[in-house]
Amino acid sequence: MRKTFVWALMATLLVAGSAVAAGRYNVAPNATFAIGGPSTTNNDDSCDIGVAPAATLLLPYFEVDITSAAGTGETTIFTITNTSNLPQVAHITLWTDFSFPVIDFNVFLTGYDVQSINLYDVIRRGQIAPEDGTGFDVSHVGELSGDEDDQIVFDNPIVNEESCQDLPVALPGVYVTRMQSAFTTGKVPAAGSAGACNTAGGVHTNAVGYATIDVAGLCSTALPIDARYFETEIRFDNVLIGDYQQINGDDDFAQGNPLVHIRAIPEGGTPATRIGPAFTVNFPRTFYSRYQPGATPRRDARQPLPALFAARWISGGATGFETFYKIWREGNTTTTTACSAYPVAGGQLGVTELVRFDEEENPETLAPGVIVSPPISNAPVLPETSLTNVDNESIFPGTTTGSVAGWTYMNLDYAAADGFASQNWVVVSMRAEDRFSVDFDAAWLGNGCTPQTAQSSAVGGLIPIGPAANITP
Repeated sequence: MRKTFVWALMATLLVAGSAVAAGRYNVAPNATFAIGGPSTTNNDDSCDIGVAPAATLLLPYFEVDITSAAGTGETTIFTITNTSNLPQVAHITLWTDFSFPVIDFNVFLTGYDVQSINLYDVIRRGQIAPEDGTGFDVSHVGELSGDEDDQIVFDNPIVNEESCQDLPVALPGVYVTRMQSAFTTGKVPAAGSAGACNTAGGVHTNAVGYATIDVAGLCSTALPIDARYFETEIRFDNVLIGDYQQINGDDDFAQGNPLVHIRAIPEGGTPATRIGPAFTVNFPRTFYSRYQPGATPRRDARQPLPALFAARWISGGATGFETFYKIWREGNTTTTTACSAYPVAGGQLGVTELVRFDEEENPETLAPGVIVSPPISNAPVLPETSLTNVDNESIFPGTTTGSVAGWTYMNLDYAAADGFASQNWVVVSMRAEDRFSVDFDAAWLGNGCTPQTAQSSAVGGLIPIGPAANITP
């Protein structure tokens, strides 16, 4: 039986704010500039997305072959790591490619804990974690995060650790059926109080979707589309890092990359204690804005993602190079989206502009005449998450020069009704000779606070393609 003691010194330091970040979110600027200079020198006051400990991790695309034997077909593995010495709860939600939340589950992480999740195990076998699971009552406590022999461990005062006892190791069959159907056919069977939806995602040979992983204050069944998720359950400590591997045993391909690390700014505290100027969220929108209608400021406080990207491509040549783009997009789905609306609100998201450059700087362009989603013409559309070959000319402009390499400019904004640029993320996935493969993030040309960018001079607009101006809307 585990006995938990809170060190008096630790409690003194932590009770007023963040469990691990108290005193960091309200650091005063410490530099002056004779001429100009930033308005603040606080390191965390930024919309810029990088690989740093975060409060939310995004797996922008997953794919799992649920019909082949383990180790033969396609699967996606992701790993989450708690970089702090305090216990944390990672709340994981799996979404369809139309952004329908199919299932959520929790992982309890002790200090400095790491946990890998194989989505083949989850979706095909209904198994979340091996052996005894990841619950509070069974998780190992390491030497630096506590001393099991002396029965002394660090408590996290803003996490209900007791709620994480008896976390499931294996899921009942109804959840397995629900996931397999949802991620391959888009049809979500009813389960308990959750109703059925037959238009929740696209049709795929393999299971396809995306995942979000949030720092939470307890192990619960609330989804990010539930109001109480942001009112009571989400937390704001930037402590998680993560990565993924996409593996295909039959084709001998494997790629890996960091997850998208989305920080809470300012960090610290709980929804109830984040009151006053120190906790003002200055972002024009946040990662979870669409699920908090009317909330000011947005309670999740997560960085927004960009709309402008530059992505390399190589296609053809002696080695048979191929380039795919894994693209995650913020759809029009909200807390009240009806089942019948998902194919449009999450499955038909337009773009502002796509320009393919070859290595001689020759541009090929593609842009709809009216920037609105869903498009009413033959303009390209993409769902919330997808894997698309750069040679797919129904989506990307083709090349007429015979070149085998270059880069693509993407303005993926679909002109959302709220006046802000829609959020996106792009991963470049390359492979060659049926044996070499690699994933890496595309470069963003503007961050999540960049205003909407109109079509460029490449398609008759007024502005040149390039990095976005460093301005605040």
